[in-house]
Amino acid sequence: MNHNIRQIKLHTICTNMLFVLPVIVLYYQSIGLGFREFLIGEAFFSAVVLFAEVPSGWISDTWRRKSTLILGAFFGICGLSLLMVADNFWMATAAQGIVGLAVALNSGTNTALLYDTLYEQGRADDYRRVDGDRHSFGIYGTALSCIIGALLFSVDPKLPLLFDILIMVVAMIAIACVREPKRHQKSVEKHVFRDLYETMKYALSGHPEITGIIMVSTVVLCTTKLMLWAQQPYYTMIGIPVEWFGVIMAGSFAVGGMAGQFSHRIEHWGSNRAALAVTAVILSLACFSLIIWPAALLAVPMFLTGTLAYATMTPRINNAINSRVGSERRATILSTASLMVHLLFIPTSVLVGYLSDHGGITASLWWIGAQLFVLSAIGLWLWGRRGYSASSTITGT
Repeated sequence: MNHNIRQIKLHTICTNMLFVLPVIVLYYQSIGLGFREFLIGEAFFSAVVLFAEVPSGWISDTWRRKSTLILGAFFGICGLSLLMVADNFWMATAAQGIVGLAVALNSGTNTALLYDTLYEQGRADDYRRVDGDRHSFGIYGTALSCIIGALLFSVDPKLPLLFDILIMVVAMIAIACVREPKRHQKSVEKHVFRDLYETMKYALSGHPEITGIIMVSTVVLCTTKLMLWAQQPYYTMIGIPVEWFGVIMAGSFAVGGMAGQFSHRIEHWGSNRAALAVTAVILSLACFSLIIWPAALLAVPMFLTGTLAYATMTPRINNAINSRVGSERRATILSTASLMVHLLFIPTSVLVGYLSDHGGITASLWWIGAQLFVLSAIGLWLWGRRGYSASSTITGT
């Protein structure tokens, strides 16, 4: 079964090697589309992932796990192939949606397959370590593909997508060679809209701090995603050569990966609320600094703050929720916190794209920074309230 673990890790590396990632906005420009059209496609991608969460979990628990992952790789190949031949907005957006199906099918299925493999070996206690290694290999695969992808784009804009298709074929072959273990763990059951309703009911019935935590975490994580995509048009604006895009993004992913790996060592530095407050202020200042001082030496570290925030704040957010909510509703609220990032990103990305079209990438950054500052301030104020009861305890009373 060690063969299974190697194949699952190889599948993870391949599915995370996104050669087109550092130049995706430039690729859209090469087919006559702009940053606005790209972000609309990203919004559609997020919507597909969101709505496909429930059926993808059912498919994973009904079919063989490796069959689900093979199907996900197949959809990935189809979506990337369509994007490679796309010559208009609708084809490119449809391609994003198909890739969204691939992501939804992969979500949770690979980890469940790994757990069942380890359980069958009597090594269930090793799951966290082995899955952490698998996740790290995926990050390093992304970093490597960023460097290569930018170089490929400088030769031909379609080459990064061709390499993405080829590596997805390798992922499909890798997972097809896995021996299906016996079922010991279901994929995460996802009832996204029921979770949203239950969380809203709980938060509005005397627990405003939960509303505040979710609001702050949502706007911070949404901002990190928007900053990731804003890098390419911004670097183009200040004249950084495209060949350097991959190196810069690879370095960011590597630094972010290491920061996330060792973030547990600084968890005792201040409260979760203080850490999120400082992060929100830093990200807002980063956005405003990029507008006021457009220079390459400043741009790279300012955008790096987004990667570092994503890598280090997720454990803080989870801990903040875990310490205030009882186990009977903890998974529901954590699921909702993740869901809200998608729900905020969908309209915000469309608006940011519109602003970019009419005022340039700096107008988009103004909105990203201002939205983060205002919404995080409201969220932090709610977070500071202790509810209608005398105190907020781990049981949520």
